[in-house]
Amino acid sequence: MVTYELITGEVVDLAGLTEAEREFLQRLSADATAGVDYFELLRRVKGPDAVPLRGGPITPAIARSALYRAAHDVADRVGIEQGYLLAPDVDTSGVERGDDLVSMTEAAGLIGISRPATHQALVEGRLRGQRVGNAWIVRRADAESFKDQRSTRGASSSSGTGAAGARVARGSGR
Repeated sequence: MVTYELITGEVVDLAGLTEAEREFLQRLSADATAGVDYFELLRRVKGPDAVPLRGGPITPAIARSALYRAAHDVADRVGIEQGYLLAPDVDTSGVERGDDLVSMTEAAGLIGISRPATHQALVEGRLRGQRVGNAWIVRRADAESFKDQRSTRGASSSSGTGAAGARVARGSGR
């Protein structure tokens, strides 16, 4: 490994690395391929005793060094893969453009439920949406349809014929 191509496409020359630094980068890459957690890899790149920091803090010189840049890129790629980071220049070519799109937070407001409940509905497939990088987008029409479905279910279950209605009826006779 004499050069390394960063996620941005820039090529970093690794010829000046020591044998120990090359071994560190190879171990880091192997662990990234093996699925080691992003935060563990990031700790190895910029945490206490991190090889790229050479025993000191992150300085502009360290941040420009080939070892630091390549190692950080390895960790960033894992962060993107594991869903912690948003990839640079996210490809939105698969996103439907003709519809009125809203964020997950906006969808939650339209539906009248919390953001975590909206996320759960998206993950479970009860609410249609699309992931773009780490974000969810929802068509406004899908959010409104989900809201209508919730209203319909709520009206039918509160008609007094279910178990909840029976409890209310018994309680009102006292």
